[in-house]
Amino acid sequence: MAKALITVASLAVLVGTPVATLAGWPPEMQAKLNDADVIYVATRRESGQRSTAAPVWFAEIDGVIWINTSATSHKARRVKRGSPVFVAVEKDGPFVEADAQIVTDGVMANRLGQLYKEKYWIAWMGFFRPSASRVQAGKTVLIKITPEAGGEKKD
Repeated sequence: MAKALITVASLAVLVGTPVATLAGWPPEMQAKLNDADVIYVATRRESGQRSTAAPVWFAEIDGVIWINTSATSHKARRVKRGSPVFVAVEKDGPFVEADAQIVTDGVMANRLGQLYKEKYWIAWMGFFRPSASRVQAGKTVLIKITPEAGGEKKD
């Protein structure tokens, strides 16, 4: 008789709990990301210095971290310029340098908005939730954050 193998992901499906699949991020960070309500992100200023880390809401989609921000925010302008994003689960780090890309896909904005609605009570009420209409109006952008090869820490 074959024994049933139950993985954390399959158990989560059985009990209805989503489990992030954050391959590529450092292992010690993956577990913390699964439990975190916010992450801290910073970008590289033109001077080369890292900006002050800001807490942001986030969601994981297909192993990638997604955030949204104002189209005119410092984060958005720096990412458009080619800045990486430095991600930490705790305010003071450790930070992991990650690749960042601006995305203006309305379908993805709605998908992210749905995840925010499930994760954050105020988004469930309709506030601060990404949407296709806000992205299409140029008010907000999404930032897709993927770990650099090896997910190296860059404090």
